[in-house]
Amino acid sequence: MLRVPFYYGWVIVVVVFVAEFVASGVGSFVIPLFFEPMSKEMGWSLTLLTGAVTAQTIAYAGISPVLGIALDRLGARPVMLFGAVVAGVGLLLLTQIQHIWQFWILYALVGALGLHEMGGFTGPILVTKWFVRMRGKAMALATMGTTAGGMVMAPILGILIATMGWRDTWKVMGIMVLVVMVPVILLLVRRQPEDMGLQPDGDRTASQALSRSETVPGGHGGQGRVRPGGPATEVSWTLQEAMRTRTLWLLVVALNLVNLSATAIVLHMVPFLMFQEGLSAQAAGLVVSMRLVASTFSRLLWGYAVDRFPMNLCLVVGFATRALNPLSLALLPYPLNVAGVIVTSITGGGFQVLQPMAFANYFGRRHTGAIQGAIRPFVTVSSLVGPLFISIVFDLTGTFDLAFLVAGGLGLLSAVVVLFATPPRKPAQPSPVASKPAAA
Repeated sequence: MLRVPFYYGWVIVVVVFVAEFVASGVGSFVIPLFFEPMSKEMGWSLTLLTGAVTAQTIAYAGISPVLGIALDRLGARPVMLFGAVVAGVGLLLLTQIQHIWQFWILYALVGALGLHEMGGFTGPILVTKWFVRMRGKAMALATMGTTAGGMVMAPILGILIATMGWRDTWKVMGIMVLVVMVPVILLLVRRQPEDMGLQPDGDRTASQALSRSETVPGGHGGQGRVRPGGPATEVSWTLQEAMRTRTLWLLVVALNLVNLSATAIVLHMVPFLMFQEGLSAQAAGLVVSMRLVASTFSRLLWGYAVDRFPMNLCLVVGFATRALNPLSLALLPYPLNVAGVIVTSITGGGFQVLQPMAFANYFGRRHTGAIQGAIRPFVTVSSLVGPLFISIVFDLTGTFDLAFLVAGGLGLLSAVVVLFATPPRKPAQPSPVASKPAAA
């Protein structure tokens, strides 16, 4: 068994950071950089190219319930390894596409069966398994890999596309996934702290500490400080229990509303800058990097805030400022619109901290994979229709402004809905003694 002189959960945080870095560095943050050169060479419209994202969303919605159950039962290592191999091979195959349907199928496989298993869906759930008391801090640090990957890779890929062409750039991305992620996953990923004789957050019960005669925090095996009341605990809900709560469905509605704002920025800010504002791929990649710098600060901010303030209030602020991203692009002239996106991303860019934290804090860690996997098809409704809606509006009108106004307006509505998503309360379980009939 692998031993480290500190809590092994922090190794998991580093692994998830790397996985998120690679997944975002070859995934949704950078795919828009390929749209313009592919459109020129292949003659495909923005709507046709965006169809690949829709295909990925459909595939992802179908696999997520099974994926969530697999994470709870098998652990993250086999799931992440499968994802890394599929993503790497799929990216290599993208160099050979000649027809739009090939792009749709391969990109759907790369995302839904590859990158989501490797990092996007699996990573936050894995962190949830290892942390309770320090979950906000751990989730913030781990998911910073998402912004770091896009921030570093966007300008690099912009240069590679301009110098090597888009096909060879896919090849570089595929090789990077296989070379970096396969050994990291095999060597370092572990399912949960209990499998290594540890407690969440590295805590120990007092009896464990006394039985091992250890008084120094962070001693052998990576376990941390003693908590007199026992290890970090929380109430865990089963999937069936969670599905019967009002809180879960309010979160589903709010996430659908705000997702249109999120996809508008992630997928269509680069086409907006290149097609509507006339920027080059390199310049657009630089804007993406600057926005992701702001989003990195957002993750740190929310990682601190969710451990100290009510979850629904954090969601309100995060969702409302996320909605201001597309509104800034539509309502402000260039370059003030870009500045507006960057500024509002300081609080609106923590989506990947807030969403998994909400489900983990409200419903516990034991069944978090099954819960998040089961609701994923419901949450992806707007991700399914939103990107196509924005692309069709652009192809018909020649501008993104109307679609961005709709996306921003629905995002503001999501902030109102999520205000009412307060922590659910489990019904009191009847006491076995109290339920016995009274003696005659």
